[in-house]
Order: sequence, then C-alpha cells, then structure tokens
Amino acid sequence: MSKTSTGKVFNIGIIGLGDNGTMHLNGFERLENSRIAGICDKDAGARERAAALIEDKSIIVTDDYRKLCSSDEIDAVCISTPTFMHTKIASFALDKGKDIFLEKPIAPTLKEVDLFIEKAFSTDRIIQIGLVYRYSNLYRTMASMVERGDFGDVTMAYCKEYRDNFPTQWFFETKKSGGAILDKDCHHFDVFGWMIKSRAVKVYAMGGQHVVKGKKVKINCSYAPDQNYMIKNPDIVDHAFVLVEYENNARANLGLCMYEVMPLEGLEIGIMGNNGAHALAKKDVILTAGGGPLGEIREVPVDYYTDNYGIGHIGADTQHVEFLQCLETRELPYANLLNSRESMVICMAAEKSIKEKREVLIKEFDNPKISKLIKEYHAKVYRPAPQPLPAPVVKKQKKISREEEILLAFRNLVRLLTGKRPLGEATPFDVSVFSQAVSKMNADSSFLKKARGLNTAIAFCYPQSPKVIIAVKDGKLEISSDRAIKEEATVTFTAKGWENLQSGDSLYKLFLTGDIKVDGDINKLKPYTEALFEIGKNIGG
Repeated sequence: MSKTSTGKVFNIGIIGLGDNGTMHLNGFERLENSRIAGICDKDAGARERAAALIEDKSIIVTDDYRKLCSSDEIDAVCISTPTFMHTKIASFALDKGKDIFLEKPIAPTLKEVDLFIEKAFSTDRIIQIGLVYRYSNLYRTMASMVERGDFGDVTMAYCKEYRDNFPTQWFFETKKSGGAILDKDCHHFDVFGWMIKSRAVKVYAMGGQHVVKGKKVKINCSYAPDQNYMIKNPDIVDHAFVLVEYENNARANLGLCMYEVMPLEGLEIGIMGNNGAHALAKKDVILTAGGGPLGEIREVPVDYYTDNYGIGHIGADTQHVEFLQCLETRELPYANLLNSRESMVICMAAEKSIKEKREVLIKEFDNPKISKLIKEYHAKVYRPAPQPLPAPVVKKQKKISREEEILLAFRNLVRLLTGKRPLGEATPFDVSVFSQAVSKMNADSSFLKKARGLNTAIAFCYPQSPKVIIAVKDGKLEISSDRAIKEEATVTFTAKGWENLQSGDSLYKLFLTGDIKVDGDINKLKPYTEALFEIGKNIGG
C-alpha cells in the first residue's frame, strides 16, 4: 500500500461501476492514502454490488454524477463511464474543483477532446488518463531498455491484437465509442510513440467489417454480461491494418482482428532497433529481447504482479498509486491529456484513412492551442519512464498441515472467482479437497450471513477427473451428485493451471495462456464477493 508524505487520505468518488469502475474501486479501496467516499451509476444493481464491496456504509451512493461531484467531501473522481459521457461528466467535475482520473479514450471526437483539454489546462486540476500500460512493469522495463540505448534508436514497432469483441452495445456505435481502433488501440499507439521517441506524421490504414456486420449479429466476447446478446447495427470495423510513419523516419504497423473465437492468439507488441536488437512482449506476461549487441534472445525478468496485485490489468495498481502521488505533488501525471491526445489522433487518422481510402497526415488534426500546450509542457510530457517496481521478496513459508492444505486449495478457487491472488502449494485435484472445505465454510456464520440469498451451482473440471459440482442454496454450500443440476459457471483447469494457481502464479497469466478458463454467469457471484473473500482470509491459517 502507498503512503503520502503528509499522511493525507484522499476521498475518491467512482462514477461508472462496470468492470473498469469496479477495478478502480477495488484498487483505490486497498490503498492507505485513499478512501472510497462515493459511488455513482445509473444501474441500481451496479450500485448495490459496488456498495457491498465497501465496509464504510456512510459513503455517497447515487445515480446522479452531479450530486457526487458537488460534494465537498470528495477530493477526486474516477470516471469509468462509456466514452461518449466522459467529457460531459469531467467538465462538470472540473467546474466543481475536482481532480480527475479519466478512463481512456478521452472522448469519441477530436472536437470534444480539444475543448476539454483547453478547459482542463485553464485550471490547476490534476487529470490522469487510464493509459494503463504506462504504469506497467513490463512496458516500463522495455522503455528503460530503450532509454539506456539497448536498441540504438527504435526504428520499427509492431502490434498484433487478434481477439474477441466488445462486451456491450455502445462500443459498436462509432458516435458513442469513436470506433474500434480508437477504443482498443490508443493504448498500443501510445506504446509506439513512447518507445520510438518521436511524433507520428502520417497514417495509412485498411479495414472494414468481415463478420460483425448487419442489422443483428450475436455478440462474441468472453466477458460480455449477456452471452446471447444480439448486437444491433454495428458500424465499427472488426479488422484493420494500420501503418504509421514518424518524424524521425521510424515506422510502425498494427494489425487488429475483433472476431477471433476462444482460445485467442492474444496481444503482441514488438520493437526493432537500428543496431539489430529487438524485444517482444507477448500477452502482457512475457518479455523477451535479443539480437545485435544483446546477443541470444532471452527472457527479460519482469515482475508481473506488484503493478496490479490481481485487481485488474497490468499497471492497474501503480496507476492508482501514482495518481494519488500527483494529487499530493500537483505534478503532471505520466499518462496525461497531451500524450493521450497524441495516440488518439493516430487512431482517428486510421479511421479516416479507412473511410476515405487515402494516406492521412497528422497535421490535418493540428490545433494551434493544443500545439502551444504541447510545446509548453514538452519536457514533462516526454520525460523518461519511471523505473519498474522491483520484484518483492517472498517470505519463506512454514510447512502447513494437510487440513490447512485442503482449505487453502478451496481458498484459491474462491480467489480465482474474486480476482484475488492465490498463495501456497498445490494439492491434488480431488473431491475431498472441496467437501472438507465446504464443511468449514458452512460452519462460518459470517459467511452464511453475507452469502444469504445466493443460489447457484459451480462446476470445477480437471483433466481425466470427474467434475466437482458445488451447489449453493441460500448461501449454504454442498457437493452435489445430482446430474439434473445445471451449473451456472464452470471453472476448467489444465494440470499446469491447477498447480500454478496454487503455487502463486499470476491469475491474469493463467487466463491468457488458457490454463484456467471460466465459462458461464460469474457475474451472479459479484454481490457476494466480500463474503467469499472473507472466507479466503479466514480459512487455511
């Protein structure tokens, strides 16, 4: 947890309580120098689920962002609403004197972006953008290698993102999201500029709709809240190739596909230096480098955990820590409005190039007022990358009893569903692991109270083993042999996934590598997350 030099605790309001908003809530809630003081969402169910995650029941709970922003108790707001609502809410927050953490992208149109930037820089408020890669140990490690000259000058960069699609309707409407390239790839064009150390000058792109098109098409997204939803009239591209040229003559390319079906190829980002050295980041969980003066290709040590602590995307925790530091120091955040605009403009140029079938110059998006700000803040916007966090020292674990091992195994499964990091060593996959842990949980009055009303069934599957079904009836658990029970969620492990989950490997890594897969309505468990986490803390010593 982070601390401020003054010991001040900042009161944070979360606006928008979907997946990102919940991640920010959990992130700020765990830090010593921040307190969740208010939550806001139009959806009553989302407010109820979020409120259940917070011990302090005196917080503001509202469906009106204006009420939350107008509270004198709130120091800063975190805005995680759909993109088309960003600047309306953020502008109101500025008027009320609030500092802001604003999810990317800033807005769906350049006009909205520039008007907001001009307004923001006319105030003394801190505005940090959710370009989370800038806070990740992986990409800060890559940037540090660039800055010490390991690649000479980075003259080429590339990104391959082949994945499934967006989770809800508004993403598929250009007026609301700004388009697929803007929403998905502003992260990646930001990484390009960060590593190349130059500004883009022109863009050429091709793309369109191969699969996600027509009046209605079934959603294809592994984390969509409704797996049977029919997308209506999607007008965004579902694939694209984008070429970018930079002022220093470096070049980059990006390939995007949004209609792969699980298992996914995932994300790759690579760079090439003029000395022949190169680096490649795969699926956000492994970095390799070699060639030229670097010699044999090798894995570069990176701590993939301490920048997120299991709350979400790599860099998720560090972005919260550094936002709070900026609130205290009043320094320009590392992910700010100006470098965010730089990456967004490349995305907008790509969309324009696809539509108009021509090369698009970045100067077509120039704004004299913004150019003046970039010149004024150049040294701060393009400052060297902060150093990645060092790997934590792992304490030597004492030997635990067989009973504790069994309880620990179930705790790990609970943490799988609640996004918490598992600890300990692997135990064999066996029904006894589950049945003995279930008995312990059912004897916990605190759990039964908090889980009251939960009715579901969860199946756990492992190679060459009978699946284990846990039925939950009004919060009480039992191992079920009733074949008529239809499980609402299924957790499937590979042998490696079961072992690595318990030995402390990153959940994010295990999901991306396919060693753990979760199917079904996991969202149903969200209101009971706190109860499940309490069991994780209380069992297994």
